[in-house]
Amino acid sequence: MGSALMALMAFVAILQPAFSSVNLYEFKNPVDEQRFQTLTRELRCPKCQNQNIADSDAPLAQDMRDLTYNMIIDGQADAQIINFMVDRYGDFVMYNPPVKPITWLLWFSPVVLLLLILALVFGVKGRKKATKTTEAVAALSEEEQSRLQKILKENP
Repeated sequence: MGSALMALMAFVAILQPAFSSVNLYEFKNPVDEQRFQTLTRELRCPKCQNQNIADSDAPLAQDMRDLTYNMIIDGQADAQIINFMVDRYGDFVMYNPPVKPITWLLWFSPVVLLLLILALVFGVKGRKKATKTTEAVAALSEEEQSRLQKILKENP
């Protein structure tokens, strides 16, 4: 009984994409269709993490595809469509958001984080070197220390 249930669940899981809704958009010309394909690949779904609206199955992505289609049919330019989507959903819908004060964290935090890590690594490395040098000097006998002082006086 358990294996039959598992087989049925696997079968349903395999067929699930076949039952998903597919929207076919009709365009007046191939240029508009290409614009639609390009725009839907350039715009990110706000609900899905790092997935464009062309590939997302989220209802929000479907709404965005419908809006894009209607705006192309109405004759709006690509820049107008992108500006509308950014105004409505924020800079997150663009894969390359513009550099402006509100997006500085997105653009510059990786560089700042890398510089902080490098400063920490080299700072700790420098401290270890200084500690080893003072430990080595402290480990010298009195005779070795006097010889060292004599050498240092002769070669300033």
